[in-house]
Amino acid sequence: MARDPGVSPARFQAPSARRELIDGLVRFELLAQAAERAGFTKDPDAIHAMQQIAVTKLVNDALGAAGNPESITVADVEREYEARRDTEFTLPPAAQVRHIRIANATTAANVAAQARALAPADDAGFATLATRTSEDLATSNSGGALGFVDTNSRLPRAVIDAALALKTPGEVTGPVHTESGYEILRLVSRRAPVVSPLGSVEETIRQRLYRDRRAKALDALIAKLRIETPVEILDRE
Repeated sequence: MARDPGVSPARFQAPSARRELIDGLVRFELLAQAAERAGFTKDPDAIHAMQQIAVTKLVNDALGAAGNPESITVADVEREYEARRDTEFTLPPAAQVRHIRIANATTAANVAAQARALAPADDAGFATLATRTSEDLATSNSGGALGFVDTNSRLPRAVIDAALALKTPGEVTGPVHTESGYEILRLVSRRAPVVSPLGSVEETIRQRLYRDRRAKALDALIAKLRIETPVEILDRE
């Protein structure tokens, strides 16, 4: 009953339930004995499977607290969060932009002039211009929307730098030369850095600390075993 996880002992109060449990044990024992008589307990796969179970039990026993996720305390999590908050758990500043991409430099300059002639509040006007003139088929139908661009965006560096340099909604920059053509960018809005609260990343931190702690403890155990049992690897090539 103890090996049946999640099952309450109350389940086996009825004689029929206890009988079913015993029948299951008998069935397994009959099959186990038959497998032994047939020589399958000496089969390399069976031996390896048994060794794997034994190794798992040894490691869990030897690692002790390091092998238990519950060993990661609230203080451990908070300390890790503070150490990584500004680098890993904070979204960098970002600029929400629309863009127009044109291959020809002269045409791009003319379109950029039209974009600058729009009123700062006329975001719809730039979107219409992008739909009509942009040669980027992936974004032209959405009015040239690129979404939020930050330092980690997968865009040409020149585009990222130009987007982040925009300060006021409605501001236009470009044409910016890239390998794909000339980019005209318009700022929609800016986003300040966003810090992920501890509660939203706590479990992620806990699991990472547990994996790191367990890996270090396992490496130390293997190093100790190598000292106790010298290993020589012969290269016959």
